[in-house]
Amino acid sequence: MAFTLKNGTIYDGTGAAPVKGNVVVDGDRVVAAGPDAEESGDVIDVDGRAVAPGFIDMHSHCDLVCMSDPQLAPKLMQGVTLELLGQDGLSEAPIKEDDIPMWRRHLSGLNGDPDVPWDWRSFGEYLERCEGAATNVAAMVGHGTIRLHAMGMGDRKPSLGEVETMRQLVDQAIRQGAIGFSTGLIYSPCVYSDTSELINMGQVVARHGSFMVYHMRYEGEEILKGMNEVFEIARKSGAACHISHFKARGKQAFGKSDEMIAAVENARRSGLDITADQYPYTAGSTMLAALLPPWAHAEGIRTLNRWLKDSRMKDMMRRDMHSGLDDWESNVVATGWENIRISGVQTEKNAWVVGKSLQDISEQWGIEPFEATVRLLLEEDHEVSMILFAMDEKDVRNLIVQPWLMHCSDGLMGGTPHPRTYGTFPRVLGHYSRDERLMPLESAVHKMTGLSAWRLGLPERGELKPGNFADVTVFDPDSIIDRASYDNPTVHPDGIEQVIVNGVHAVRDGKATGNLPGRVLRREVSAPGTR
Repeated sequence: MAFTLKNGTIYDGTGAAPVKGNVVVDGDRVVAAGPDAEESGDVIDVDGRAVAPGFIDMHSHCDLVCMSDPQLAPKLMQGVTLELLGQDGLSEAPIKEDDIPMWRRHLSGLNGDPDVPWDWRSFGEYLERCEGAATNVAAMVGHGTIRLHAMGMGDRKPSLGEVETMRQLVDQAIRQGAIGFSTGLIYSPCVYSDTSELINMGQVVARHGSFMVYHMRYEGEEILKGMNEVFEIARKSGAACHISHFKARGKQAFGKSDEMIAAVENARRSGLDITADQYPYTAGSTMLAALLPPWAHAEGIRTLNRWLKDSRMKDMMRRDMHSGLDDWESNVVATGWENIRISGVQTEKNAWVVGKSLQDISEQWGIEPFEATVRLLLEEDHEVSMILFAMDEKDVRNLIVQPWLMHCSDGLMGGTPHPRTYGTFPRVLGHYSRDERLMPLESAVHKMTGLSAWRLGLPERGELKPGNFADVTVFDPDSIIDRASYDNPTVHPDGIEQVIVNGVHAVRDGKATGNLPGRVLRREVSAPGTR
């Protein structure tokens, strides 16, 4: 059934200046867009509104929630029409049956643990289970997941046979629909890998014309060291490389954004395909267990829980968390206990800690912050998430305008989340583009639509032009703004009026319709040219 979005200001996703005109949709496709597009079917007057491609969240943690709560309202209501899953090297597939209980607990602080059966084993079977959400989804295969599959959680170098097994698993996952490969080099078991292992994986990725996504090993004082590892992998493997949630984390790194930008620009001039994404906030969020040193996770959760009750092992963890390691940057050193806030737990007993810092919780319990961390992990069976206030606003502003940088929420979906889960894209458009005038609106839209679709290898998404899929977001450029805050994070933004996914209204007149028109998307092109 055809319909027309009439008299809107069209931001087509290419970065071009906007034009006044109509966007005509028939079935799941855009059939006309621009000043000369003739009306067809139902007519919706959007005069005074911006009409843009649907926004692409380049870092999402809806891997399981897309099954348990397919409406995905926090994302849908901010104009998102595509979520990129499988982040930080911690995908849900491929998975062996015997590994499922441990792995779902291991990931619970990041992706939650909703009551859905893990009835998939291959990556292709997982993608089939993701069908039927309100938004489109695409997913990456995780480095940690294939490492677990090939060699368990061990803190050791893989054998040649295990490397070959991992390469085969990456190849199979991409053939079954994985849109890329991700690693999380602060999370176990990814953290136990070396650069040569990642070069091996990158060679497989490059053969498919796909790309690698990195939560880097270093994001703080040693961030340039972390970036150089990414550049080395890109150079030696031939794979395109994308840096997750690009930031200068911790007091020791404040002010390093100029050096970071220069390093990316130099790498790109040398011929490397390097891009990045960023969330527009000065706080991050992840699972509480990430505070522990990497070696503590090497034997799995059962052993970790035993160590968390052993005074000698706890003393070793405490020491490393308070000082860091040569190959690991401690979040505690970077932020301080007072700047680490609990954002989600699973039990009612500890619900009171949500929104409080580990410093405040420790004082309430009469124990040191390290002991409060241990207690929460044990009592909550590791299903605890946190927010870390760790970045400087000047660095956020410096990075957000870079032409090779895209936008993402990195939003956890459970508990009392980071406000980015509800507000990322309206914050970029309303606060940073319109109010702060850091970049034109057409540039901001391009980075969250056309540029992101190019990175994902989806040539029929991300731009409003005839023949492309009809993923469309209509918003009021004068009123769009995020309303979620750290103290009240589950508030939908203002200004999002229509969200259309594959030609179907998922949001109309500012309200969710209940339609679930999303699809699982797979990479459509190989090795797109560098942008």
